[in-house]
Order: sequence, then C-alpha cells, then structure tokens
Amino acid sequence: MSRRDSRLKTEYAEPSRKRSGLIADIAALIKLRQTTLLVVSMYASFILGGGIGYPLKMHMLVVALGYIAISSVTAINMYFDRDIDAIMPRTMERPLASGRLNPNMVLAVSISLLVASLALASIYINIYYSIAIAIGFMFDIVAYTILLKRKTPLSIVAGAVAGGAPSLGGWAAATGTIDVNALLLSLLVVVWVPAHIWFLATFYREDYRRASVPMLPVVADPNVTAMGIGFGALIMGYVIVGLWLNRVIGAVSLAYGLFASTHLFAMAVNYGLTGGDEIYARRAFKITNMHLGILYMVMVLEKAIAPGLSLGLD
Repeated sequence: MSRRDSRLKTEYAEPSRKRSGLIADIAALIKLRQTTLLVVSMYASFILGGGIGYPLKMHMLVVALGYIAISSVTAINMYFDRDIDAIMPRTMERPLASGRLNPNMVLAVSISLLVASLALASIYINIYYSIAIAIGFMFDIVAYTILLKRKTPLSIVAGAVAGGAPSLGGWAAATGTIDVNALLLSLLVVVWVPAHIWFLATFYREDYRRASVPMLPVVADPNVTAMGIGFGALIMGYVIVGLWLNRVIGAVSLAYGLFASTHLFAMAVNYGLTGGDEIYARRAFKITNMHLGILYMVMVLEKAIAPGLSLGLD
C-alpha cells in the first residue's frame, strides 16, 4: 500500500477514542450516518404514500419510532460483530470492539427499545409498520449477521432486504397496507445496497480478509463484483420507471432516478476496467450514497409541490 493510500484509509477510518465521549460512542454504536439515511428513505416513502397530509404528531411518531427501531437493530448488529470489528483497523475503535461500552448492557437496552418500538408502532401507527420493523430485524440480525455474513458473499442479499425494510414501513405507515408500490420503494434500496457495500468493501478489502469475512470484492474477480453492481443499477432504472408509471413519483424524480442508475452502471463498468481499484471504489462509494440521498430529496420535494402525484389515483 502506498503512503497516499495509507493516509486515505486513516482519514476515512471511524472516529478514534480521542474524539469519543458517551454521545460520540452512541453515535458510533448506531452508525449515525447510515441510520439517518435509512430513516430518510423511510420518511420519504411515508410522504410519497400520502403522509404529507397527516397531522404533525403522526410525522413525529413515524420518524421517532423508525429511528429507535433502526438504531436498536444496528446496535444489536454491533453486539454480534464486536469480535471481527476488533480485528479490522477501520472498526477496532468502535465502542463495543474497544471495550468502552458494556456489550451485555447494550444488548439488553437495544432489545428493550426494539420491542418497545414494535409495540408502540402497532398501537399508534399500524401493524404493517411493525411488520416492516420485524422484517428488518430478521433479515439484518438473524439472516445477515448471524447466519450468512461470515460464511458466504450471498449474505449481501439478506443485508439488502433489511436495508429496504424502512421504505416498506414508511409506505405502510401512510397507506395502511403493503402493496406493489411499497415493494418497489423497498426494492429501490435493495438494489442500491450491493453497490454501497461492495465499493466500501473494496476500499477495505484487506480488513475483510484479516477478519475472514467473505465479501464479494474479497473472494471474487473484480469483474464479478462489477457485474453485480451493474445489474443492480439496471434494476434500479426499472424500479424508477415503475414508480413513475404508478404515479408515485413525477417526471423530475424519474429523470434524476434514471440519471443516477445510469451513472451507477457507468461506475460499475469503470470499476471492472480499473480492476477493482481501491481509490476509485472509495470515490464511487461516496457518489453512490449521494445519489440515493438526492433522489429521495427530489422525490419528496416534487411530492410537496405537486401532491396529486401520489398513489396513482384519479
């Protein structure tokens, strides 16, 4: 590794103990940026499903319970991954891996908060919102973290379904049902997740090798990873068109969504052509996250400006 690459990895690593305190440790425990992006996907789906017309109290409940549920699942994930986190330089300063927080206490609090969010969601929102939370837990913790992550690159499938659960829940919170549009909004995240994970895993390929975690960029030819990301980009384009045809999103969202999926496909091609270059993957990771965040912002703004777009009803 060159000195420049080493410096980049150091700069991109997670916060060290020097910058920690209890608040910083909690933020790291729940992966604040990742959790916030998932909550954004959930709230955007809620708005697209017609939630924009609900009272403020409902908006606050959806966001608060969603944040609690996703944060709890993430913390439980950290509990089970603390041994491999302690091996990888990028993650060894996480609060559980470094021993700054008590693992059993974190697990107990996280499970309690998750159960509370499930109960409160079923009472004050609807049962389908609770089902979406349960789906996220089952696929993230049971399928991805416990059963598959350390055994097969196919673990990403379970992880992707978990990532799509908040969107499923957001639509269900607004409409009181899980229908084809809920599935399309969930699929939008599902097909984005592999690019998000694999670009990052490429940059930290040696970390995953050290921890014996068989992420696809670690065990496969770069062209295989590129094909997986490219295929996801194509499906993303189809999902965007489907949402537009169902009048869930408008023309501006359609245009940006197709641009984002095309750009993601181009980055997959370049990833393959560069042989899975780590520095390119790091840049692609940032762009991939940016595209999803902007897409949701555009969809919500367009819905707010032209509320009649939603639900495909005349």
